[in-house]
Amino acid sequence: MVEPSHLDAYRVAIAEHGPGFSATLWGSPETQALRFKVLHALIGGFGGTSVLDLGCGDAALARWMDQRGDRPDAYLGLDAMASQIEHGCETLPEWAMARVADIVSGGPLPIGFDWVVISGTLNTMPDRDTRHVIASAWESCTIGLAFNVLAERPALKWRDRDLGPARRHDVRELLAWAMERTPLVQCRRDYLEGHDATIVMRRS
Repeated sequence: MVEPSHLDAYRVAIAEHGPGFSATLWGSPETQALRFKVLHALIGGFGGTSVLDLGCGDAALARWMDQRGDRPDAYLGLDAMASQIEHGCETLPEWAMARVADIVSGGPLPIGFDWVVISGTLNTMPDRDTRHVIASAWESCTIGLAFNVLAERPALKWRDRDLGPARRHDVRELLAWAMERTPLVQCRRDYLEGHDATIVMRRS
């Protein structure tokens, strides 16, 4: 029996809505932007760094950076859905690049980027794939890794919300994993009333 792929939900979304925001499975552009803002605040800005954006979708993070004038020296977005990359490249800033790559089964990640960012794409992955991706990301970064997940203890208003193909992760386990690798770990769960969590790991 073939196990379902974490990409199945994205394939369905693209078939129904076409490439673009709806195919990223974000709840709304506002919550997507809020998560970008939290990542940005914890990292302290992207200017002067290089960024590898895993599961970038249509590379919305690059456009978000560009709109705020906080442009990294280099940006590379990777996503397994070719139509998302093609769509995103139509409005990609001139300083950014994006290409098709499956971050779960596509082989080693590019190395040498200061920051590796994973925003949203872990939400459709089972635990084993999540651990594989964040472990690979941690090995490939030179400064740090920043990622967000749907958290396991949201406020009451979120608890009965239909997550669709997404799932919640145990943030305590992810923090334990992170702190085994570096003491420089930050976590924020104070936005979206506990629905989401962002973890940032820095190298000593």
